[in-house]
Amino acid sequence: MPVDDTLSNPIDQNVQQSGKFGVNVGQGQGIHIGDVYQQIDPETIKQIVREELRLPQKEYGNSVGRGLAALAELMHHSEARSAVITFGADFRAACEQIDVIANYKELHDLLHTLEFQCYSGIIQEAKRFSDPEDETALEILMEHELTLQGISRAVKNVAGRETIATSELLWIKRLDHAQEELHAAIETLDTRRLQRTIWLLNRILAIQPSRINTNLNAAAKALRLPALVNAMQAIWNSLVEANLDQEKIQQFQTGVAVLAELNQRLTALVFGHDCWQEFDLELRRIEINLDKDLIELEMSWPDLKERTEALFDPTADQWTLAFQQDSQNLDAALRANNPAKIKRYFRMYRRRASERFYQVDVTLRRLCEELREVGEPLASVLRMIE
Repeated sequence: MPVDDTLSNPIDQNVQQSGKFGVNVGQGQGIHIGDVYQQIDPETIKQIVREELRLPQKEYGNSVGRGLAALAELMHHSEARSAVITFGADFRAACEQIDVIANYKELHDLLHTLEFQCYSGIIQEAKRFSDPEDETALEILMEHELTLQGISRAVKNVAGRETIATSELLWIKRLDHAQEELHAAIETLDTRRLQRTIWLLNRILAIQPSRINTNLNAAAKALRLPALVNAMQAIWNSLVEANLDQEKIQQFQTGVAVLAELNQRLTALVFGHDCWQEFDLELRRIEINLDKDLIELEMSWPDLKERTEALFDPTADQWTLAFQQDSQNLDAALRANNPAKIKRYFRMYRRRASERFYQVDVTLRRLCEELREVGEPLASVLRMIE
């Protein structure tokens, strides 16, 4: 369920579920990871997602880092040091979770790369691989083999950071197996081993992105950035009247404000990413069966149509207008019972949805990297009181 100009009712329902992390949006309020509320303004979440997708990228990590560096300098004074010690547990908890979140997001990005820069291409070339006269297909598959090797190395690099449980990374063996099968298929021109490669990669992509996304949500929930923001605000309150360097205090206050904004943006993007992940999985399920029969799509379309039709905004961006047209074309093809057009327009609809999911994915990755930049200066402050 994309959080975007295109969807409304499903978001209203999901945001209000207390089983997932919730948000607090209202007059004069922020939205906070880890806090659960029943009354939500989903329009605010969608607005934040749209802003992050469309506006020039804003840096958060550097401003927060400068604020924490200023606090570290102020801690040479007993007033500042005592204030930080009081909230040491909040600093410690945030520090432990920041890398976990960033690493989960990096794994999810690698799987996205696997799908769009490797798996999709392998499927395309598999159609021509059986032709011994077509050397182009073989050369392209060799390029995909190199891409797969690079992805495998990057995944193992993340796994080696020991912030993610080994039990959550057992699928890496399947990735290695797929790499071996692809190499053997290329060396022996064996179409059966190429199909085995596709099957292994599809198994990974059908299961792991959703699992990692669930773990990303859980890590975001455990982060509880609001507690860190509140702790830093309380520290600032205790220092503002002290006879200390007011320029450093002001710099610290700016860092607190920017961290609060990062918390708000990150929360909205995590929720938006979660909705897009669920939507993408449903489209993937339909796509797998599309060439066999159209029943899955026909049965699922009323729900998909309701999701994607409810909020077409005439002032929306070009993507929204194009996606609206894709939805209308697919709906007309289904009503006309035209199998060729149904397949064609569904693939266009699916591709357009994937483009926006990718944009949300990249934007969330950027915010996670901004969050990661907060980690080291936060750890430096923590080391000063331990």
